[in-house]
Amino acid sequence: MPVELKGVRETVKLLRKFEPESLKSMNKEIRDVMVPMRNKARGYVVAAGDPPGNMYNWSMKAEGTKITAKTSTFRNASDSNRPRLFPLYDAQEASKGIFYSQAPSKRNRNGYRALYWIANATASGAIFETAGRKAGSAGNAGGRSNNPEASSQFIKRMGPLYGDRQAERGRAIFRVWVEDQGKAQDAAIKAIEKTINGFNRGTYGLAA
Repeated sequence: MPVELKGVRETVKLLRKFEPESLKSMNKEIRDVMVPMRNKARGYVVAAGDPPGNMYNWSMKAEGTKITAKTSTFRNASDSNRPRLFPLYDAQEASKGIFYSQAPSKRNRNGYRALYWIANATASGAIFETAGRKAGSAGNAGGRSNNPEASSQFIKRMGPLYGDRQAERGRAIFRVWVEDQGKAQDAAIKAIEKTINGFNRGTYGLAA
């Protein structure tokens, strides 16, 4: 999904300084492409009681009593051996947690930043998006649950992952990206390149 387009950060800095209106126009073009994708991704967040798997054990006890932060069976230990609570699943919160940003992201493990990106700000939403990427539908063996199939059942209840590459598979944001087949990405790159070319024809020179 990520595409390295060299010179974009430098472009944004120069536009902000010399051509702020051009920057606004470029950002609007990209936003008009990305926001519909964000909205579509929000629609793919599954409610706890909906198919494919009715994830009641994540948000509710089987008998219907709401799990609290203190009674959650998913609580585990942090590195400091203090209780760390597994986030409870709230579909509405997870859906609203999907956001679009034009601010530079934190650097990833390869040292790259994203300038125009969609992500989920909630812990439960991030789990819903990516659970099973590494372990697959079989889940992880050796968990703390008395049920040896707990990990597999937990993952399967969320439905399939979409995408080909392991690090780029998901159920909401990444699903939208797969279905879009690169159209939004191409449109964003086109908007950036158009702005760079227009800037190059202006008073200030800029190398793409």
